[in-house]
Amino acid sequence: MSSRQIWIGGERWRIRVCAVPKTIYGDCDYQKKTIRVSEKLHGEDRLNVILHELIHARWPDLSEDAVVEFADELAGIVYAHGFRHKDEDGE
Repeated sequence: MSSRQIWIGGERWRIRVCAVPKTIYGDCDYQKKTIRVSEKLHGEDRLNVILHELIHARWPDLSEDAVVEFADELAGIVYAHGFRHKDEDGE
């Protein structure tokens, strides 16, 4: 499991890459200010879920459809521009 602290909308949040229930890829806990992402995801899939949950954290009133669409677009663009997790490059 890995964990990082970040700032979203002026509030301190934590992103945890860890085990999550099999029925989800990630979630966003507003009370605990924590985003969880499945440790089983890699590459563009992990990026997409991180972005998806970040969008939920920053704009909780957005519809799920808008969040999915925006996260898909962002993940595709960021990944196409060569951004990778350090473990993907063998570092």
